Amino acid sequence: MKSRRAGSALIEFAGSLIIVTALFTGIFQFSYALSTYHALVNAVRAGARYASLQAPSPELAQSVRNVVVYGDPDPQASARPVAPGLRPDNVDVILEPGTATVSVRGFELASIFSKIKLDGRPTVTFPVTKVAHQ
Repeated sequence: MKSRRAGSALIEFAGSLIIVTALFTGIFQFSYALSTYHALVNAVRAGARYASLQAPSPELAQSVRNVVVYGDPDPQASARPVAPGLRPDNVDVILEPGTATVSVRGFELASIFSKIKLDGRPTVTFPVTKVAHQ
């Protein structure tokens, strides 16, 4: 009789282990995606703010892309992106006379089981406060 109970406990343990493992994996994946998205939101906000404070120049769009991707307008060669797989060509910069809009386009956030496509998200617009000196 004792061996039957031990076998039942083993089967129950195996079943619950599968459920708990799936639950923890899902929580980890969701947390990782949320954390990476939060880092992207902060990076896009920093890029838009940087663009709004700089005088317009031909190099400004590339500097803004570098701020979003690497956190620095002139990154070193060894700089790592704020999100794995993020490249400067994923950053869309629109500089208009009164506003600077920065967004992420064509970027896929790779999680454990799936890829989340972020096209146009996050997007931040700041009013331009710096004007060219004449």
